[in-house]
Amino acid sequence: MRRIPREAWILVADGASARLFRNLGSDTGQVRLHQEEALQLDPAEGVMPAVLPADTPAREADEASFARQLALRLNRDALGGRFQHLVLAADPQTLGQIRPLLHDEVRNRLLAEVPRNYTRSPREDIERALAPEF
Repeated sequence: MRRIPREAWILVADGASARLFRNLGSDTGQVRLHQEEALQLDPAEGVMPAVLPADTPAREADEASFARQLALRLNRDALGGRFQHLVLAADPQTLGQIRPLLHDEVRNRLLAEVPRNYTRSPREDIERALAPEF
């Protein structure tokens, strides 16, 4: 994995929750995460992807809605200049739902996609997983 610069955002997500971290480590490769925010599925947002079949189970529809909420948030924040670098870590299904919804500005700032769910992992485990190997 590429080195994660200081101030980069790291979003760890699954189908119902996400944690947003900022790297306070150094540009030389140290990863020291600070949790900025915890995000939960908000059914009131009602942001459903139009491509879901009508017979999609409610849980899957909620997960797709949450992935869309996350993508919209990342798009808004990238366009607003809130982050310069991003690492996405999520289960493969959630990554697959977020990826096509990302604006080019987000894609240009994306350093890595990690197909693993770290939403319930301790911060230290996430830091170890993201640290470059020497």
